[in-house]
Amino acid sequence: MKLLVIGWDGASHRHLDKFDLPYWDSLDHNGKLLPSELFHRATYISSANAWTTMTTGASFEEHEILGFVYGKYSGHPLSGAIRKAAMTEALPTFFRRVLVSEILGRFATDGGRMAKDHIQSTDVGFKRVWEMLPGQSLVFGLPLTYPVPETDGILVSGIPAPTYEEATQPLVAPQALESTVYSEDFSGYYVDLNSPVHDSTVSEANYTDAHLEKSERIVDTYLDLYNNEMTEDPEFGFLMLRSIDDLLHATDDETHIQTTYEKIDALTERLVDEIDPDNVLILSDHGMRPTSFMRVDSDLRMDHDTREGVWGGTTDFGISRQSDVTPSILEHFGEKRAVPVNKDSHELESSRSVDGTAVHERLEDLGYA
Repeated sequence: MKLLVIGWDGASHRHLDKFDLPYWDSLDHNGKLLPSELFHRATYISSANAWTTMTTGASFEEHEILGFVYGKYSGHPLSGAIRKAAMTEALPTFFRRVLVSEILGRFATDGGRMAKDHIQSTDVGFKRVWEMLPGQSLVFGLPLTYPVPETDGILVSGIPAPTYEEATQPLVAPQALESTVYSEDFSGYYVDLNSPVHDSTVSEANYTDAHLEKSERIVDTYLDLYNNEMTEDPEFGFLMLRSIDDLLHATDDETHIQTTYEKIDALTERLVDEIDPDNVLILSDHGMRPTSFMRVDSDLRMDHDTREGVWGGTTDFGISRQSDVTPSILEHFGEKRAVPVNKDSHELESSRSVDGTAVHERLEDLGYA
């Protein structure tokens, strides 16, 4: 494998610099990874928006994905004024965030917020980075990849895909591998426990254990696909590990946070040892910080921090903005092409209401709804 990319969703420099993380500390190159000015200065970012930019090279204005719980960005007579105000740092951080996450989301997107006809893979009108690379790829868990399109290699969908039992569209490409990926022992990214934020009978310690066990199973599944199901050695790999983001929404306990980072670091080292790629790139879409007391859902322990996204690598990928990621990966492979690259119209045909209720429930499980 020429390049293995691992998403440490929600990883922050404030934590990486504090804990003893042998694999992360072994990387020779790292830096901040920031969203566009709108999201950076408005202090709001969604994983849906960020990972779409990182894997297509398209800006928000081009891909039009604001977040999981909105329709596509469609503009509004006041959207320009809203966006300008959201980047005005004289306004308190909380109000700038609300201008994008609520006002722009409700008024300037198709269907407003929580219409239950959620964003899906066919709403992303541009090729993802692995679709522009030579050779096969093994991609697992990237947000907004459900329903999965045909791919050269293996693609397993990420949030907010429904569970295996609920899905009416392919969760895995090739679809014949669905029964290999999903079983009674592996249901995807979702854990059986409710978040302690919403269920006081669930302890933060048990919730942490459940998520870290899930991350280990995800790595087991990825390695099983790599070792036993690829028809040829993939040139590109991507694996998303969501535990940092999901858990820090539910806990601000330093012990649980440290345990989470140490587990993700150890799982990354295991992946690298077993796959032995030529190079490794670790990415986070944002950091995490204490939740503002002004938020309606301020019972969330920690919230997204646009100033704390990070990257680390075995070589200097020279990235500082999320929009730099796809061009840098293409350059690493010697592929010189402008991005974003439009998908063909037949690749974008799908019902907007695919498993809408099931996806809504999964978003609720993750605390988005």
